[in-house]
Amino acid sequence: FVLHAPRQTGKTSVLLALMARLNRQGRYRAAYANIEGAQAARGDVSRGIPAACHVIARSIKDDLGDAAIYRWYQEAGRQTEIEDRLTALLSHWAQADDARPAVLLLDEVDALVGDTLISLLRQIRAGYAQRPQAFPQTIVLCGVRDVRDYRIHTAHQEIVTGGSAFNIKAESLRLGNFSREETEALWRQHTEATGQAFEAAIWDELWQDTWGQPWLVNALGYELTWKDKRLHQRELTITLEDYKAARERLIQSRATHLDQLTDKLREERVRAVVADLLAGETVEGRYPIDDLQYVEDLGLIVTRPQIRISNRIYREV
Repeated sequence: FVLHAPRQTGKTSVLLALMARLNRQGRYRAAYANIEGAQAARGDVSRGIPAACHVIARSIKDDLGDAAIYRWYQEAGRQTEIEDRLTALLSHWAQADDARPAVLLLDEVDALVGDTLISLLRQIRAGYAQRPQAFPQTIVLCGVRDVRDYRIHTAHQEIVTGGSAFNIKAESLRLGNFSREETEALWRQHTEATGQAFEAAIWDELWQDTWGQPWLVNALGYELTWKDKRLHQRELTITLEDYKAARERLIQSRATHLDQLTDKLREERVRAVVADLLAGETVEGRYPIDDLQYVEDLGLIVTRPQIRISNRIYREV
């Protein structure tokens, strides 16, 4: 399965909660591994795959208390050929317990590039026929983009998605934003916990500013209820003026999340779509569907009911 969503939407939190739930139920052995560190290898498979394997083996030890798999990898697994090392590690892990199939949750997969990513996908695909006895029952690949949007830069060419290495997913799942009801319910938890009320006029502004984008919803709430020291007097009602001031402080802070928005504009197909939207131009029919889907996957636009910048804060930034 592929799980994808924009940065700081809650993907990692979802994976960790899923791992905890599966392990608590006892039917599966689930481990979570963030393999972003292998990005430093770029297209160097001889460095990238060992880096990913080491993180996965260590995560199995940490998440499941299974030191035997980590020891096996250090002593024997590292002697396996690079092109088969990940497959061998996952096969060994799967066979360690006949009663409970293995589930691997891989985060930041699309941080990998070039031949490193191709090798990882191919080694996962190679183990498919052996599941669940000798390969994980399920692997979740998590990142910002869907598999179809991976762009792989090798030393000689760019390979656009296609080929057997990418034909590995059963389904692609997109983690969405909070609904309006969920957004308000999250903020009302502050009132339930402290007794401090919000002016009713805030709710429309909060929705238009964020459209439920999880990082924005949480960051605005934190800015308003914790960083404004005057409002630590919980008997004070939080007014619309208080909210607008917190919103402005958040935008001016150049928080990493907001700074990343402008960084995305370095990609030409992102810049072109966003520039036309900000200029009030019609973009329907002017750009390939794949380009629009890619910009939407990054969280910068929504395409329904019409194409627009995702929320008012993003538009201002």
